[in-house]
Amino acid sequence: MRFFYLKNDLFLNKPYQKKHLYLCVFYNFIYAIFMKMIRLCMCLCTVFCWTSLYSQEEVGNGLLFPQFENGIVVFKNGTRSAASLNYSMLQQKMLFSDNGNVMEFADPTTILLITIGEQRFFPIGTNGVFYEEIIAGNAAFFIQHKANMISQGKEAGYGGYSQTSATTSFSSIEGAGGVGRVELVAKEKFKLKVDRIYYIRSGNNYKRFVNAKSLGKLFKGQSAKIESFAKEQSINFLKIDDVAKIIAYSFSL
Repeated sequence: MRFFYLKNDLFLNKPYQKKHLYLCVFYNFIYAIFMKMIRLCMCLCTVFCWTSLYSQEEVGNGLLFPQFENGIVVFKNGTRSAASLNYSMLQQKMLFSDNGNVMEFADPTTILLITIGEQRFFPIGTNGVFYEEIIAGNAAFFIQHKANMISQGKEAGYGGYSQTSATTSFSSIEGAGGVGRVELVAKEKFKLKVDRIYYIRSGNNYKRFVNAKSLGKLFKGQSAKIESFAKEQSINFLKIDDVAKIIAYSFSL
């Protein structure tokens, strides 16, 4: 390490020597701090670059519940079975855990409904998708819980990410054994995007709605009343309780 020092001729004049001695001590102190900061920055840069080049940001696992919950599977033949259950919003499949092994149902079409705590889920179609039923007064509506992995951009160098990269949606994962694990593109940053899609059931069909206007179209002749109710009650379609309120009103007309 370099140090500042006094030349021999400085010792010829004691006042001069004392003044410059203090200056040298001060300069040495500043220089030492500066060198330490340089070394620290180099270490941090090395660690950060290593992380950005060889690892990816952790993302959510795409499961509806934080952990597998006790539930009941009710089959169409009348049998009931207790199971440890969770719903993969990425895979759009109901999963169950058996001695630590995570699996999906071989034939979801044999299932009438699944209950997890107070929540009820119904199979839709033959692909293993389940909708959650929400009671709203004397009626009900359904929620499709769906998730995708959204790209936040590709690595731009020096540990940064380009925000100009096109946003990409990913929903493919390894399978039931690797719950919520998505095969992400190398050196890209991702986040989990969760959507709630609302439906009402009409016979065997499920009709989608996203706001008061689209909901009103499902109730012929009542559109104006439903839209007016939404405005008066400040209905927020991001809140399940608000959606339940307007659904209850719509079915009461």
